[in-house]
Amino acid sequence: MNEAVAPLKIEELILFILEHSRPNMGIKKLNKLAFFLEFTHLFEFDKPLTGQNYAAINMGPVIDNYKDLIVNMIKAGKIMPNTKADKGVEDYIPLEKLHGISIDLQSFLSQVLEKYEKLSAKQLEDLTHVLDSYNITIHENEGKMGKIIDKDLAMLDYDLALNGVSE
Repeated sequence: MNEAVAPLKIEELILFILEHSRPNMGIKKLNKLAFFLEFTHLFEFDKPLTGQNYAAINMGPVIDNYKDLIVNMIKAGKIMPNTKADKGVEDYIPLEKLHGISIDLQSFLSQVLEKYEKLSAKQLEDLTHVLDSYNITIHENEGKMGKIIDKDLAMLDYDLALNGVSE
């Protein structure tokens, strides 16, 4: 992978997802959308989007230490729990607007979100389970959950290509 400075922080990516998606997505879907945005960016540009690590667990990739991240974002006043969320859905409302993000990056993020946001959390989970990056991580760790997914493996995930197969 090309070592480059990531254009976004993970908190900014979460704010973008929350700002541009339907409410009641739940934490599982938020994790999957963040993963697809990050790994599609890696696949398409060979550069990190946020530099955030993702762990492979039974339900697919999740932001490493996402629980602490969400708590810290709530404490910092960046997001708040959605009290009108469907029963049992852990959902959040953005309290900050994302500024200073380039038109090209906004376009990319919107394109990826459009590809995945209408899918359910379970459908997104199923999609992650066919990706080489996820499967190789699980296999190399002998089925044990929680290992960090090597970002270089994103280059094997042709299903992430936005316009057919990238070269």
